[in-house]
Amino acid sequence: MTRLVLLIPFALTACAGTRPAVPPPAPEVRPVVAQDNLQGRWTIAAVNGRTVDGPWILFGGEGLGTATDTGDSIVIESPQPPTRAYLGCNDLRLNGWVRNGDKLVLGTDHAMKSERGCEPATMALEVQVHAIIGKTMTMELTPPDRLRLINEIGTLDLLRENN
Repeated sequence: MTRLVLLIPFALTACAGTRPAVPPPAPEVRPVVAQDNLQGRWTIAAVNGRTVDGPWILFGGEGLGTATDTGDSIVIESPQPPTRAYLGCNDLRLNGWVRNGDKLVLGTDHAMKSERGCEPATMALEVQVHAIIGKTMTMELTPPDRLRLINEIGTLDLLRENN
């Protein structure tokens, strides 16, 4: 019994001597600058902080498209390659994109959206995403592959896909 009592202080000292794990440094979050390449496909990983699976945005050529009235029809010309998105149920062909500093505007004028119907939860998510991308967004980049888009409607967290 005395042996057990003698071992307890050593056991307590050993436990007290272990250091807690040091968390890794927080990643660098910074505004997007002109040198940052946004082109390519980005998975929308979270909408307003809620993890999602499926939606994505493909940033094509930078610039906004134009619409020309020929008298007989309206001709839409978009930067190439095209900018597209999948909102969880429907596809969206955007009319380009442009940035001004850390602000991003997607070309929603003359955009074309498919009209498939999906389950209510998927459609609700799609409505949220569409509302956010329809307004000017502030961009925050966590190099090399995370992009956060923020405006008064909400937040999208994007992950760059390997192209």
